[in-house]
Amino acid sequence: MVLGLPWEGRSPVLTIVGIIIFGVIPALLVLEVLRCVYLEYRGDRMPILLYHRLVCKADADRGLVRDDEMVWASYDTRFAEQMEYLKQAGWTTLDFDDFLKIRAGEMPRPAKPVFITFDDGYVSNYTMGLPVFKRLRLKATIYVSPEPNEYTRKQVEGVDGFMTPQQLREMTEAGISIQSHTLTHCVLAELSDAEAMHELEESRRRLAEITGGQVVHLAIPRAGYSRRVKRLVRQAGYLTACCNNKGSANGLSDPLALPRIVIERDMTVAEFARSLEPRDALVLRIVGNIKRIPERLGGSGFARWVRRKLYFGPLGGLFRTRTLKKLIALAAVCYMAGAVVFFWYLLTT
Repeated sequence: MVLGLPWEGRSPVLTIVGIIIFGVIPALLVLEVLRCVYLEYRGDRMPILLYHRLVCKADADRGLVRDDEMVWASYDTRFAEQMEYLKQAGWTTLDFDDFLKIRAGEMPRPAKPVFITFDDGYVSNYTMGLPVFKRLRLKATIYVSPEPNEYTRKQVEGVDGFMTPQQLREMTEAGISIQSHTLTHCVLAELSDAEAMHELEESRRRLAEITGGQVVHLAIPRAGYSRRVKRLVRQAGYLTACCNNKGSANGLSDPLALPRIVIERDMTVAEFARSLEPRDALVLRIVGNIKRIPERLGGSGFARWVRRKLYFGPLGGLFRTRTLKKLIALAAVCYMAGAVVFFWYLLTT
């Protein structure tokens, strides 16, 4: 008796497509998840938290300030609670000079290290963030664009502004590390090599002139990261760079492609505490990889177009990280159900 294969008599095209969709792709996804698990559960992980600007909760409640940003703003009260949690829970705040010393073995890694970073250099970092840093004696890094372009200024017109040189000096004197976010908050990946180098080098020069400190750390704005940009960043003399990767840094992280954990505006202290742990950082890393699919398919310009259509459209609320986690879990259940149906169809006679 000769036994045939279970899929004999079925459509070969549909069979192959089904095996790829429900067999090969899941295997690759499992391998990627296992890689992410390994990276997030390493003993040398170091979370890097990402904020942008702060909003006065009392003013927002009274309708005195605009209060419609999805991710990039955090309430001042929530921020203060989160910083107090770090202090009370024994987290040690570091800057990126410390990061390099730990990597070089010149400084012991604290039991619970964490990096607090702000992008763009908004006035609210000075008016609402600095008092908290001073009171709790915390380190932080603020990535500043010393000459923000018109697009960037319009994003916060009437609700926030950008720190003056005097305010940047005061931040530096208080122990806050002022580092580069390019000169104008541009998309580096869309510039020529010469233009990108000007952005990178002139930002370093101006910030060092203002603060009197060393500027060798960078956060790359607006999803403008690429292999070419990484090469230019190194040539411009930067020693670390945060990009749009998500998750925790560790001993295997590329210093010029550091991932961060986005702190969303209305996180409770309990949610904030969970975001620091490997499990939530793992989910964020996976969600971040999914969000980067448009960039990998069509470059930074296409990714920004998709982001505008999705984030600022009527379904924008669905793209908050906490909502995406639920949607991805639901999609995974549906996917598994589809796989069960496919293989039942394939194997039944």
